[in-house]
Amino acid sequence: MRAMIAAMSATDVATNVLVMFCDQLRRDLLGCYGNRLVRTPNIDALAAESVVFDRGYTPVAICSPARASLLTGRYPHGHHVFNNTTPDYSYCRHLPPQVRAIQDWATAGTACQTAYFGKWHVGPAADLFAGAFEHTQRPGTQEGPEPPFLADTQWHPSADYWPMVRTVEPRHSGTVGVPVDQFPDGVAARYACDFLGRRDPDRPFLLFCAFPGPHGPWLVPEEFGLRYDPDDIPLWPNRFDDFAGKPIYQRKLAALEALPGGAGRRRTDGELRRALACNFSYVELIDHLVGRLIARLRELGLYERTAIVFTADHGDMAGSHGFASKGAYMYDEIYRVPMLLRVPGAAPRRAEREPVNLTDVTATAAHLIAGRPVSTFGSGPLHGESLVDFARGRAPWRRPVHFAQYHGDWYGHYSSRMVTDGDWKLVWNLTDRCELYDLRADPGELDNRFYDSDDPRCERARRRYFDLLTAEAQGYGDAQLDLLSADLEIAGGGAGDGW
Repeated sequence: MRAMIAAMSATDVATNVLVMFCDQLRRDLLGCYGNRLVRTPNIDALAAESVVFDRGYTPVAICSPARASLLTGRYPHGHHVFNNTTPDYSYCRHLPPQVRAIQDWATAGTACQTAYFGKWHVGPAADLFAGAFEHTQRPGTQEGPEPPFLADTQWHPSADYWPMVRTVEPRHSGTVGVPVDQFPDGVAARYACDFLGRRDPDRPFLLFCAFPGPHGPWLVPEEFGLRYDPDDIPLWPNRFDDFAGKPIYQRKLAALEALPGGAGRRRTDGELRRALACNFSYVELIDHLVGRLIARLRELGLYERTAIVFTADHGDMAGSHGFASKGAYMYDEIYRVPMLLRVPGAAPRRAEREPVNLTDVTATAAHLIAGRPVSTFGSGPLHGESLVDFARGRAPWRRPVHFAQYHGDWYGHYSSRMVTDGDWKLVWNLTDRCELYDLRADPGELDNRFYDSDDPRCERARRRYFDLLTAEAQGYGDAQLDLLSADLEIAGGGAGDGW
C-alpha cells in the first residue's frame, strides 16, 4: 500500500503549509458544518475551496496530549504526553526528548522553514523556545511591546491582564479592555502574518497558527464586542442527561458540577445562553482572524502555493449533557473536530464517511513538505496517514473507523478507549461501565445500549465493535487493550450499577 502511494505521489513538489488550529472549538458552531447562527464567513469560504471532513476526530480530547499528537503524528501511548502538562497535578510535564516531532524532522532533514505562533501547552513555553522551530514567539524576537502572556504556555485571555468592561460571568465570560491586536488570538494571527512577510522566499514553510480560543474564559475585546442576543440561542438537545445506565464516574462529575461554585459551573438556561453569546462572539473573532491570515497569503501571492488546514485540538461540551469544558467521557461534542484541508490543485468536496484525525494532519503536512509520503520522524512510525492522495482524487481512504484514547487529567486518571464509524460508538472504560451508542437513532448519546440484552442489534454491535476496538489497538501498539475481555465486560454489568 505505501509503495503504491509513493509511486502515485512521485511527481509531487514541496508545498507551503499553513496549519490553523483552535483550542476547544465545537465543530457544530461553524457554518460549513450546518450552523446558521454563528457567523463564520471566512472559515466557510475556506471550506468552499477545501475537502471538508464530516468525520474529523481528535485522538484524545485533552489539550496537551492532543497537541502533542498533532506535532508527533502519534497517539498518546506513542508520545507519552498522557495528560495536561500543568504544574501540581500532571505526571508528564514535557514531551520526552527522544520523541521527534514534525519540526525536528523538518528542520533537520528538509529545506522547509518552520514557524509556530500562539498557544503551546505541550509542556512549558520554555520547551517551545528551546525547540527546533526556527521562528516562534521567543521573548525579545518580536517587534513592538511584548504581551504579558508571551512566556505563558497557555495564552488564555484573562482579567488578570486587562480590566473587564462588560461582565457576564466574573472572570469567565464578557469583554475586556484590550485591542484585538493585543488579545492572545490577535497576537497569534499578527505574528503569523508578520512571519509571512519576512520569511525566506526561496524556501517552503510550515507555519502553525495556534489560536488559544475559543477555550474558556470566553472573553473578547470590547472593541470587537458581544455580537449575539442570548434570547436567539437555542439550547443543546442533549442539555440534560440523567446518566441512567452510564458510568458511575460521569454521575460523580455531574454531581460535582452541580455544586455551588463547582468546577463545571453548571449554569441555568439563562446563564448558559448569556455565556454562549460570549463563546459565539469568540468564535466569530477567530473567523475574523482566519480571514486576516488568508488575506495576507493573497497579498503576498502565496495563496495558490499554500496548503491550508483548519482544525482544533478537541471540542467543548459547553453545556451538553450538563457538562462544561471536557473530561473523562468520550462524547462527540469533544471528540469530533472541524477538519478542512485545502491542497493546491485538489478539487473541493465533502468527505462524509471517511474518519480522519489529527495524526493524519501531521502525515499530510509532512507529505506536502517533502513531496512524498513520510512514515516516520525517527522515533517510531507515524500513526496517521497522508490525506494528500485522497484530496487529489488519487486514492480512496481505507481506514473504516476512528480509534481514540483517554488517560486522565485533573478530572481523574481514568483509562478509556473508543471506536466509532459514525453509526455506532463503543467506549471501553477500564475501571467502569462500558458504553454503546446507536448514533443514527441517538445522536445526542443519551441512551447507553451496552447492557441492552433484549435487542439482538445491540448484541451484534457489541461483538463487532469490540473486535474493531481490539484490532485498532493492536495496529497502533496500544498494549493496555491486552486487559480487554469482551466476554468479561458483557457479563460483568447489568441494567443497574453492574459490578
